[in-house]
Amino acid sequence: MFKWLWGGKTADQTLAKRFKIFILVAIGLIAVSKLLYLSGAMPLPNFELIIPALVVIGSLSLYCGDSKPWRRLVRYFGVIALASVYVIDILFWGPNPIYAFTWSGFILVWLISMKNKLSAFDRFKKLLYRTTLTAAIGILVFDIWTAFGCWIGWGERSLVGLIAVYLAQIPFTLYHLASLVFVPPLLGLGKLMIKVKVPVSVAVNANAGVKSKSERR
Repeated sequence: MFKWLWGGKTADQTLAKRFKIFILVAIGLIAVSKLLYLSGAMPLPNFELIIPALVVIGSLSLYCGDSKPWRRLVRYFGVIALASVYVIDILFWGPNPIYAFTWSGFILVWLISMKNKLSAFDRFKKLLYRTTLTAAIGILVFDIWTAFGCWIGWGERSLVGLIAVYLAQIPFTLYHLASLVFVPPLLGLGKLMIKVKVPVSVAVNANAGVKSKSERR
C-alpha cells in the first residue's frame, strides 16, 4: 500500500505522485495553521504557516503529470488552498470588511512567489535563499496592505492616523517575520520528495571482457 501511495511504475510517475502529495500536505498545513492560530496555540501573534507554504509551493515549478485538474491545482494553488482559510474565517468570525485585505493579501503573496519559477532540482542553498527572501517580502507586503485596510476601516482618516497604524503594526510584523522558520523544513520536505531513482543507460564496450585468441592461448 505504501509503495502504491509513494511510488509509480516509472520515475516520471513517481515524481508526479510525490509532488501531488507535497501539494496536498501544503494545503493541509495551511488549514491547520489557521485553526492553531484561532485556538491560540501559536506562541506569537501572526506566527503562521500560511505564507511560508504559499511561497514554497508558488516558487517551485512542480510537475504533476499530464492531468489537467492537477495542472490547474498547481496554477491556482493560492486560491484553492486558501479556500479553507476563507471558510474558517467566516465560520469563526463571520463577515468582516478586513477580509477584503487579508484574503487579497494572501493572493498577492502567491502571485509574487510565482515569479520565481525555481526548479526543485536546484541546490538547496539557492532555493532556500530565494524562497526565504520571497517569504520575507511577502510578509512585509501582506502586513503593509492589511494595515492599510485597518486604517481604511477603523483608523483616523488622516496622514497622522495612517502613520500611527503603521507604527502600531511594527511589533506584529516582527512576530510575523518569525514565521520564516517554517520555510527551511517545508523546502526540505519538497527536496526529499524528489529523490527518485532514475534508471540510466550506461554505454558498454561490446568487446569488453572478450579476450582475443592470442590472449586465450
